[in-house]
Parts: sequence; C-alpha cells; structure tokens
Amino acid sequence: MGKKIVLRYFIILSILFTVPVASPSSLQRLYVVNEGSDSVSVIDPADLSLVAEVPTGSRPHYVNVDPLGRFFYVTILFTRESDDLVQVFDVKTNALVASVVAGHQPAHVVSDRAGQRLYVSNEGGTTLSVISVPEFKVIETVKLKGKGPHGLVMTPDGQWLLTPNRRSGNVSVVDLAHHKVDLLKLPSGARPVAMGITNDGRFAFVTDEGLNQLHKIDVAGRTVAASLSVGKRPIQVPVHPTQPFVYIPCMEAGAVYKIDIDAWEVVKVIPVGQGPHGIAYSGDGRYAYITLSGEKPKGRVAVIDTETDAVQTTFPVNDTPYGIAVLFGKNQGW
Repeated sequence: MGKKIVLRYFIILSILFTVPVASPSSLQRLYVVNEGSDSVSVIDPADLSLVAEVPTGSRPHYVNVDPLGRFFYVTILFTRESDDLVQVFDVKTNALVASVVAGHQPAHVVSDRAGQRLYVSNEGGTTLSVISVPEFKVIETVKLKGKGPHGLVMTPDGQWLLTPNRRSGNVSVVDLAHHKVDLLKLPSGARPVAMGITNDGRFAFVTDEGLNQLHKIDVAGRTVAASLSVGKRPIQVPVHPTQPFVYIPCMEAGAVYKIDIDAWEVVKVIPVGQGPHGIAYSGDGRYAYITLSGEKPKGRVAVIDTETDAVQTTFPVNDTPYGIAVLFGKNQGW
C-alpha cells in the first residue's frame, strides 16, 4: 500500500514538473497613452484587440513599463504642479497602484534595469525626479544644466542618463554613480526631443525638431559625431533591438524615417498616417508600433513589419495618442 502511494506521488510530481509554466513574458501587452481622452488603451498584440481602457489623470503624455513586468507608468502633464504626477498601474489588473507627485510637467519616465528606480524628466522645469520602487516615493531631485528635459535615455550599463533639453537646445549627461551633471552642446537652432542609444552604449541619438535632424552623439567623448536631415518634426528614436536601425516618427511628414546608423543614411521613408509620434518595438524587433496622434475622429496605431518595412495594418485607440510601450519590448528610454 505504501509503495502505491509513493508511486502515485511520484507520478503527480512528474506531471507538475513537465507541464510548461507560463513565464512573465507570456503576458503580452501594448500600452497607448491618449492625451486627448485621459486614458491608456491596453492592447493585446496577438490580435490587436482592446483589453481595457484605463482612466488616468489629466493630459497623460507618456507610458513606460517595469522591466520585471509588474507595473506600467504614466506621466501626467496637468497645469497645476500639485497634479504633476507619475501614475503607477498594476500590469495584471490595470488598477491604479500609486500617484507620485514629481517635478513640474513630467514628460518621460524610464526604469533602471533592476526595476528599483524610476527617472522622470520634468519638462516644465530643470530637474529629474528619482522615484524608488516599489515604495513609489521621490528620493532625489537632480538639478540639470539645461531647460525643458524631455525624452531621456539610460545607457545599457546603468551609469549614465542623457536628457534632451527642449527649451535650451542641449543635452544633459547625468553620472548616476557620482551625482555629476555635464552639458553637451548641439548645433545652433536645435530643439531636441527624444533620445536612443546603441546596445553597446557607445553612441546616442537625439531627434531635433528645430533643425529636422538626427544627431549622433559620441557618449564617451561628449561630442556630436554627425548630423543627418530627416522628416519634419522627428520625435521618438529608440534603436531597433537587434538591427543597426532607428525608425523615427516624423509628425509633420506623416511618415517614419528608417535610418541605417552604421551607414548613416536614410534608407526608407514609410508613410504611416497623420501625426506619427511615439514608437515601440516587439521584444524580437519584428514589429514597430507607431502612434498616429493626428488621425480623426480617433487616434490610431500603425504596425510596421520591420522585415519588409511595410505597414501591416493600423488600428484605432482613443484621442491624441502620443506615448506607447510594449511589455517586455524595446521602448523609448533604453
């Protein structure tokens, strides 16, 4: 009798350990911030269906995700400083977890690789806010050299943050380990918007809606290595996760410009629709998702197959979509 019980127990254990267990990455989601409707559209990328429409504070601008898959973060650009928030939502339930008062007009937010700190660019001022996770408390305010910080990026080693300053036309370089801030100059007339970085951290890229250019920055040398003309009003610029390309939504061109960052040339212009603004990639880089903020009566998202550079489809979201992020994907800020 005892042998039968032991055998039965062994069989049950064998079944349990041979059944595949869902990994965190099995939950796939797109998050689209709709600034005109105060909401985030949560999308299932498998069939592009709407999972939820999550209400937010007034004027949500940007969204990013926790690298561990626990939370998604939304910046709120309300007019009163007490309402300038980073809102935290639970990935599994879409419920609001916390609202953290940041600096004036928080524009973008990025997590460190460990998921322990959030860095927030406060476009209405001259600071970055540092927020602890999961306590969700501001633990430091970094004073920048430059005005109007916007689409910041973190180096792969987590040592540096680079922040474009829209109102002063330059880039702040923050040494996170030693709490030092340098300033990198851009060409006269620059109005930098957002930044991307190569996987090895050697070069950063910043879009410039003042000169309609993309600037290549030597991170170690703190210099502009090259500049390239692109479409009118280039916005976000995360580097493709596996290939040496950036796809840049250019708002007033109605197109995405594909740049070969090794050859340093425009290799394709892809018409996508009205007001392309935000971009994020699937984890494998096969698809790029681009928000179309100017589409009416509601905004849309275009899906580019990066193997063919063809627009596979577009799908509706809500009013004036700007920021977009992919859970376990490649997003603006990294």
